Amino acid sequence: MKFNLLFFVRLLLRHITLLLVTPIILASLVFFLTKDQPKIYNSKARVYTGIASGSTIELDNTKLDFRATNTAYDNLINLIKARTTIETVGLKLFAQHMSLDSADARIISKEKYKVLMEIVPEDVKALVVKGDVQKTYENFKKLKESNHTNFIYELINLKHPDYSIEKIVGRISVRRILSSDFVDIEFESEDPGICQNTLLILSEVFVKLNADIKVNQSDAVVKYFEGQLNTSTKTLRKAENELLDFNRTHNIINYYEQTKHIASEKEHFELEYQKVHIKHYAARAVLETLESKLEAHEKKRLSSKDIISLRNELADVNFQISMKSLGIESDSLKQVQNAKDVVGLKDRATEIKENLKEQVDQLYVTDYDHKTLAVTNILADWLENTIIYEGTKAQLKVMDEKRLEFEQLYQVFSPLGATMKRLERKIDIAEREYLSLLHSLGLAKLRQQNVELKSNLKLIEVPFFPISPKPSKRMILVIVAGLMGFILVAFTVLVLEFLDGNLNTAPRAEDKIELKVSSIFPVINTNSKKIDFEYLKNKAVNAISRNIILNQFKKEKGNMPVVNMFFSTQEGEGKTFVCQHLIAKLCELDYKTLHITYDNFDFGLSGECYQKLWYEVSDRLYKISNVEEFDHNGEISDFTFFDFIILEIPGIIKSPFPVKLASTMDYTFLVTRANRAWGEADKNALSLFNEATTGPEPTIILNGVKVLEMETVVGDLPKKRSLLRKWIKKVVQFRFFTKKTVA
Repeated sequence: MKFNLLFFVRLLLRHITLLLVTPIILASLVFFLTKDQPKIYNSKARVYTGIASGSTIELDNTKLDFRATNTAYDNLINLIKARTTIETVGLKLFAQHMSLDSADARIISKEKYKVLMEIVPEDVKALVVKGDVQKTYENFKKLKESNHTNFIYELINLKHPDYSIEKIVGRISVRRILSSDFVDIEFESEDPGICQNTLLILSEVFVKLNADIKVNQSDAVVKYFEGQLNTSTKTLRKAENELLDFNRTHNIINYYEQTKHIASEKEHFELEYQKVHIKHYAARAVLETLESKLEAHEKKRLSSKDIISLRNELADVNFQISMKSLGIESDSLKQVQNAKDVVGLKDRATEIKENLKEQVDQLYVTDYDHKTLAVTNILADWLENTIIYEGTKAQLKVMDEKRLEFEQLYQVFSPLGATMKRLERKIDIAEREYLSLLHSLGLAKLRQQNVELKSNLKLIEVPFFPISPKPSKRMILVIVAGLMGFILVAFTVLVLEFLDGNLNTAPRAEDKIELKVSSIFPVINTNSKKIDFEYLKNKAVNAISRNIILNQFKKEKGNMPVVNMFFSTQEGEGKTFVCQHLIAKLCELDYKTLHITYDNFDFGLSGECYQKLWYEVSDRLYKISNVEEFDHNGEISDFTFFDFIILEIPGIIKSPFPVKLASTMDYTFLVTRANRAWGEADKNALSLFNEATTGPEPTIILNGVKVLEMETVVGDLPKKRSLLRKWIKKVVQFRFFTKKTVA
């Protein structure tokens, strides 16, 4: 039989009683067990989070991060169901109930309050502050945290239906409404007052916890950057003070401008120095030339005391002028005073020059000869160059001193530059660090304000007081129990069918016995009125007899009867039953049949077409080599009279069988029941039998198959069916367009 939908339907129909009784029993059991099921009340709170599309002060951040949004919602849901949150809710609810003087239906029912007062010990009741829930809660919290064996700790952590963490979490349902900013929190309880107040306390607790977590995180970041900024400010001020002290110590106003000015002054000074140096030595050379042209007495006169005194005084005045005019003085007052002094000194120098000219002129007034004119010109030149020489001499002296001053300034300012660079670099690093921390602090404060704005959850829908309980799931449980019973039984039937080791069907028999099935015979149930078993039996017998008759034409010796051996590995396989119906059919077809059997069962057949030889089962069977040896009394004079000889032997496992005779059989048939397994003993016995036979390989006659298996032989079973059953059968076989005629 094929494993199609019709097969499964028929398989289940065979166990229809069990399939109906088991679900009814389970459904009835659930129905009675749930008759005292308490009523369940439900309340809901809706919270606006603003996570997905809420306001923000980060104006440049307009991109929506779905991953971050989902993470934020997951964090919020986990916070609602967190152990710390639920523990606080349970403890506050317990404190609220204990603070009551009597039961209040808006908070707790009378039954619940009565049971609560009975289980709470006196030492816990002593901690209650009537009318003050917060104080009572604080007292209970201290007691809970004192040790792990007190009543409140066990109440919260064990399995109390109203206050334990496990039970509260099991009754909370949190879900986000599609992709919106709203979150629904639902809670169930047997007491409507407890249902509403638990949600109220939960909403208050988790909103506060969420704000504390977010704000504390941002506050910690802000405090960190404020601390770092204070440290950076001190570092920057310290570096600036070091530079200020350095400038004060070395009298530096602007180092780079000062050094630039000094370098410029030095360059200008060197140019002036070269000019004066050239002018000085030029005047000196001219004086030497002029003095070489004068006579000895004239040289004496020029070296007189008055002239020498005036020259020395002129040199002193020129030296002072040079000192006043070439000095590098930073004080503006001294610069003004020096300028005034230079004016006076220049006037004095002019006066000395006039006096010196008068002295030189007076020396040569009386000397007048032919050389007078020439000498006068020489003296004039000498006087002029003397003035220049004395002036440049004083300037060179001053400039030499100033050159030393410039060298000293360079020695002072050279190392100051490196030190100032280091101090400025230190200030620059400190300043950049300060600016970076200042920027980070600004971002942290902006983030803090944004977090405070987003963490401000709003309770849009306040939990309501449930008036009517939720619809009972009792009928659903009953239906589910019935369905589970049906499915369990159906599954068990299918599993047992597939795990069944019996032969059952012709394909399975061929697979396990490794022989071909020639015929099948159904199990006959005379009590059934729906199936025409006579028709089926006749069809089965026709199939067996057809094989026997066809074998007659295959026999080479036409004058000898066809000998057919019917054997089985065990007793009770139905050989005699099969032989009875087979011989009856052959007689009906006017074939003469000899039945050799060890069974005394009377078939009730008479006439020339049938004759029976009975033999006793003994070890003598091993020696029989011809069917004629079964005729001990000589009842049959001519065996050729018969068309067929049907030899029936006992089960070959426990009884002897004619080994020699088996090798001469024309055809052998293995009769076996369909409702048994094929074991190792059967395999071994059949193997031994096959070794003894030399004729055609035995074929199987499968006896006692299920009636439905006969459809492989006769097609649809001959039974009365209503139009509905015929239509259902077509449906399960997917034969929607099958017709009985060609038209």
